[in-house]
Amino acid sequence: MRMAAAIVMIGGLVFLAHLFAILFTKTRIPDVLWLLLIGVALGPVSHLLSPAALGVVGPAFVVITLVLILFESGLSLQFKRLRRALPGTLALSSFSFVAEALVMGAATWAFTPLGAWRAFLLGVILAGNSPTVIVPLAKGLELGTKTRDILFLESAFGDVLSIVLALALLDFHFNGWAHWAGTALQFVLGFGGAVVIGVLGGLAWSMLLRITRVLENAMFTTAAFVFMLYGGAELLHANGAIAALAFGVVLGNVERTPMVQEALPAEGLNNAEKLFLGELVFLLKTFFFVYIGLSVEFTQLRWLLFGGVLTLLLLAARIPSVRFTLRHHVGERDSAMAACMVPKGLAAAVLAALMIERHVVDAEAMQSVIYAVIFFGVVLTSVLVFLVNLPTGGRVMGWFLNGPPDPVPTPEPAGK
Repeated sequence: MRMAAAIVMIGGLVFLAHLFAILFTKTRIPDVLWLLLIGVALGPVSHLLSPAALGVVGPAFVVITLVLILFESGLSLQFKRLRRALPGTLALSSFSFVAEALVMGAATWAFTPLGAWRAFLLGVILAGNSPTVIVPLAKGLELGTKTRDILFLESAFGDVLSIVLALALLDFHFNGWAHWAGTALQFVLGFGGAVVIGVLGGLAWSMLLRITRVLENAMFTTAAFVFMLYGGAELLHANGAIAALAFGVVLGNVERTPMVQEALPAEGLNNAEKLFLGELVFLLKTFFFVYIGLSVEFTQLRWLLFGGVLTLLLLAARIPSVRFTLRHHVGERDSAMAACMVPKGLAAAVLAALMIERHVVDAEAMQSVIYAVIFFGVVLTSVLVFLVNLPTGGRVMGWFLNGPPDPVPTPEPAGK
């Protein structure tokens, strides 16, 4: 009976996801919010489900979702668009990441007993935005191409920065600061190695596509290759997420690059394969946000409320970051939407679990804060996106980004 109920629930979630996507186009209330709230209702509220019930499948499913979202988004990034978006990405990523990490670290240090090191470790973990939230939102909001590319790349880089810097802080804490050079080298090699693995993998698969298409039921082979590429990069101590992104960028550009076409028998994905991948990503995204809702913990009210405060501080740091780096390069609506983007996701959740594995003092309290910020970040982003789409909300965000409008001069009376 329980199995039958579970199957009914899975089918119902798929239909609800399509309904929420339609509502998103009509009301601009993001579909991810409803999926997250369903997870909260099934998990911490009613206790019908829990992440523990899924065992090792849950974390693996989250990673699979991230990898496919990054790969699919990389397919649409043309080299011309990548070059155009990169300067804005680097400016926004560095400014926003540093501002958010410092604000959250300082607040945690000042108002909790966690101490300076753990406070700024928490700040670093929560400073990177989540591609699993940003990418679907950016697509549904009909943002400009440049803005969408910048937000997508910023979220991908932010995840990498969070993971690398958090691991570096953990390494420094347990092994001493004498190893800083080795940690910096590991970062460079991990990032650069991931790009090399993704590029070589993309070129290799572009030549193998013709062979795999001859096979029966071969539509899923590209996704399978992405999983192998991600896992291989991680086993080689490179960043698997960046490898998946680079793989997608290469595979999406091989047919537009004359040099590659002249040297190699390469081709990209056809329309049927792209449609299949889009359906797969939609399905995984649906269950990902329900899983995140299941993972929220409401047991420690003190840390839950503090997570809500930190989420508001994230917004306070995000708005000036967009104001100083992005608003002059994209439209007013796009910059307002970019200022709303404060969601956290996979990287933060993984690092929270890693702290517990490494027996960091007060890791359980920090994990509670992280899950609270993940929850409140998605909720706040969803609410702000809806409000900024309204005339009044757009004007308010425009005031924060651009300052008060210039006063309209009063016309002089006639005859003067």
